[in-house]
Amino acid sequence: MCALATVATVIPLVVLQIPDAITWALPPRLAGQGPGVVASVLRASGLALPAMAVAAPLAALAVRCLRAGPVLLAGLLVIAAADLLGDTARTAALIGVDRSLHGLGAGIAMTAVVAIVAEQPQAKQPQAGRRSMAGWWAALTVAGLAAAPELMRCRVTSGHWRAALQPSPWLTGTALALAALYALLAEGTATADARSAFPPAERAQLALLAAPMAGICAIAVAVTYRGDKAVAAAALADALALTGIAAVTARASTAARLAVVCAVAGFTLAPAAGAVTALTQPTEFGSESGGVALAAALCGAILALMTKNGHVRAVTAVGLFLAAAGFAALYLAGPENPHSRMLAMLCVPLVGGLSAALAAGLRATGAAGAMASVVMLLAGVVAGYLAAGAVQLRALADARTAQAVRGALVTAAGHWALVAAAVSAAAALAMACTAGRRASRKPGHLAVGPRKSKLGDVAGGAPVPGAGGTPDHG
Repeated sequence: MCALATVATVIPLVVLQIPDAITWALPPRLAGQGPGVVASVLRASGLALPAMAVAAPLAALAVRCLRAGPVLLAGLLVIAAADLLGDTARTAALIGVDRSLHGLGAGIAMTAVVAIVAEQPQAKQPQAGRRSMAGWWAALTVAGLAAAPELMRCRVTSGHWRAALQPSPWLTGTALALAALYALLAEGTATADARSAFPPAERAQLALLAAPMAGICAIAVAVTYRGDKAVAAAALADALALTGIAAVTARASTAARLAVVCAVAGFTLAPAAGAVTALTQPTEFGSESGGVALAAALCGAILALMTKNGHVRAVTAVGLFLAAAGFAALYLAGPENPHSRMLAMLCVPLVGGLSAALAAGLRATGAAGAMASVVMLLAGVVAGYLAAGAVQLRALADARTAQAVRGALVTAAGHWALVAAAVSAAAALAMACTAGRRASRKPGHLAVGPRKSKLGDVAGGAPVPGAGGTPDHG
């Protein structure tokens, strides 16, 4: 129960760090100093997401050595320190430092949480317990990505602009308390041998992800506000890099299909949610967004976890097809006059399908593959926002009036929904047509099949001792 409560608290806290909420409530003192200062503030406040993506593979390596509990606690402490710094951030530089710290802590915490889920032991109910954790992780992650932009906008517009630098201090405190309790309970059964029992091939695979993630994030930060042509070229480069890295990660690690699903979910869902939020009023889709998204995500995850092990690939493909249908329905319905109930209806197949695909993928993935997939998720969000920005800049090129700007935003949102539908459908088709990858029998790789290795039955859901779970607690 402690592990489940920790997951249910940390994931919402992490996804709330992603939206660049300061764009909805610029600091009055800085907003009056000209467009150059405003651009610097916006660029600084957008550093959280790249910091998350860069921190994730490094945190995965730390989990391999120190176990998930202490790493999670360290990430939450960084978020708490950033919350304290938010009270004193009055310049663009301090805002950039604060947002970078939030992203750094969130990336560390997100990676440690998925390690806890993937390696969670349940002595009495090994299959049911791990599946429950996987379902909650998938549902909260997808629902959070869908609802975070609207929730943060409501928080900023109904309060002070500093809320953008302190997304949820009370949630940070709660997560810290639960993570400290989990780390204390987990440490009681840890052994020095278990901490180093993972094959070197896994650590090498996680280490190799650090450089490409840093490159993708560096390109995204460098081209921000540099013009539509530079952003378009960078978006294409990042999308191609993401595709290649996701394919290599899926084949070279235990991530398998989960890495591809995470990359698709991050690339499509978060930018689409931000585009729709920009077209709605703060009171139109506030509390309903989180509730409907979470309910649909939980239903999708439950249905995915109820299927047999042999149908995981089919469930993943069906989930992505449902998400593609949801994006296509958004495009056909037209986002120019979004109504809260219509958006709630469109949210059901989209969020439910992605949640089902994530839950189905995670149930058959080891801890190292799950952490690599989280890296793919965050890289997908970075590449997706950059690509959606390129689409938006192209639509805004000839807009000169407020009405023309809104029309351009509507056009960009529709085009991105179409792009997201195409990407999701292509990934689903690839899942459906590609035979399941056989478990590697080479030394240094964890098995994904039903066989048992020296490290434990990873495929069936039983934990690998020592990195994220304990035999008696959780």
